[in-house]
Amino acid sequence: MMWLFYDQLWGAPAAIEMKRTFISNLRSLAQLVREPLSGEKELAIERTYSLRETISTNFDKVRTLADAVLFEFSSSRQQDLALRNQIRQWQPRLRTLFVIRIALLKYRLQLPGFDLPETVRVAQRGLDDELAKMLEDMANRMEDKGPEGKNNLKPSFGSLEQTVRMCCSEGPQRLLPIELQTFLVLSRNMESLTTSLDKEI
Repeated sequence: MMWLFYDQLWGAPAAIEMKRTFISNLRSLAQLVREPLSGEKELAIERTYSLRETISTNFDKVRTLADAVLFEFSSSRQQDLALRNQIRQWQPRLRTLFVIRIALLKYRLQLPGFDLPETVRVAQRGLDDELAKMLEDMANRMEDKGPEGKNNLKPSFGSLEQTVRMCCSEGPQRLLPIELQTFLVLSRNMESLTTSLDKEI
């Protein structure tokens, strides 16, 4: 019965659907990284909530489809199982990127208590643009739609860190306020996770 359901009645092979959903999440996360696209804060918040729901739903769908792959016995079974293992390894890192992005989104939306000086916001947008491009390039590579991108987030993150330290360090030891230390740690983690995921994909 399991063979009949998964191999004969299922619309598309679970491995193909799992890959499509994972790629869709890469693209949706790239969109979330670029937000807000409009100047209207309420509209931007509403759009980010919608994107967050879509991404969360897709994480669950990938997990369910990964389980379904085990019950398929087509001629591409070994290849499908290898893809399943790769995506299951990448999924927790993509989920971590998603959680970090939600925290950083508060700075992009300039919510109360998460205000940044204009020079820092410009540098953050620069890093975010590069990061979104890297996520899109990963999706394109998984779809065989483009050559391997030559993305490097280190210069953009270095520029952001330098901008923060130049504009916002205080006192004789040039210490950063705790809010900006947190902002930099989150940005650094996002950069390193995205870079490691990009190398593997």
